[in-house]
Amino acid sequence: MRKIRFHDFRHTSATFLIAQNTPLKTVQERLGHKDYSTTINTYAHALKETDRLASDTLTKFID
Repeated sequence: MRKIRFHDFRHTSATFLIAQNTPLKTVQERLGHKDYSTTINTYAHALKETDRLASDTLTKFID
């Protein structure tokens, strides 16, 4: 059985916050990252998903 590390909770929390459209500045500050680039590079997968959701939302609005 795989152990769940504290870091795993941190990663899950950040990914969840980004998925819920929490401002990136807020996520950055909560994680203690000095620069946006650290947050963006680490959580790019979550940002891609929110971009897709934003696109879908705009498509529904236009249709």
